Amino acid sequence: MKTIVRCVLVCLMVTAGSRTVAGQAPSTPERRAGAAFTVSTLGLGADVAVPIAERMNIRGGFSLFSYSYDSENDGIVLDAQLQLRSVSAHLDWFPFGGGFHLSPGVMLYNGNEVNADARVPGGDAFDLGDEDLISDPANPIVGTAVFSFETKVAPSFRIGWGNIIPRGDRRWNVPFELGVVYSRAPPSALSLRGHACESTGDNCRSVVTDPQLQADVREEQDEINDDISVFQVIPVISIGFSVSF
Repeated sequence: MKTIVRCVLVCLMVTAGSRTVAGQAPSTPERRAGAAFTVSTLGLGADVAVPIAERMNIRGGFSLFSYSYDSENDGIVLDAQLQLRSVSAHLDWFPFGGGFHLSPGVMLYNGNEVNADARVPGGDAFDLGDEDLISDPANPIVGTAVFSFETKVAPSFRIGWGNIIPRGDRRWNVPFELGVVYSRAPPSALSLRGHACESTGDNCRSVVTDPQLQADVREEQDEINDDISVFQVIPVISIGFSVSF
């Protein structure tokens, strides 16, 4: 009987001690979600993440940005408008329990594109295909150029440092990521109209109706497509500021 009483007293003492320790030790707050504001090669964006396991988050976000610029290619001036629009989702896996993570995912919407007004001032020289031409002062060359991703959904992979939802007491973080989006290169669509003359200023022809000039436009478009074929892999560099709640 005494043995049983002693065992009971020991158990009560251990239980009381453990409760005291538990009451003195600070508890780790449970984070239910986190949000981040980012600056990346995809534009300005925002991400929201929720934990699904001790070392895993599900994250979704968007990026957007617009920028106007002028460029010149073979004498053709492009007044361009860059528009970045994308929506992505990733699974963040933290294999070592810290901030380092591997993030396979998918770009759910790729609306990145460039729209440009093309022009060659009258009397200026330009190249079209293999021809050296001059824009007719009486009817100068004008047109449009569009570079747009036809494939709107594409796989993505990122590696990074920083957890949008820290598992400790810390509520904020500075996530940094490197990654790629695997997509088809954006095909260009070049359309020109007006009259082009030979380098001597003679034999002015309509770009719209002349078969040779139409072939030159297609050749110019093919050259542009070759130049932008590298964008079948879109690089991603991102840094942000996150808060969990």
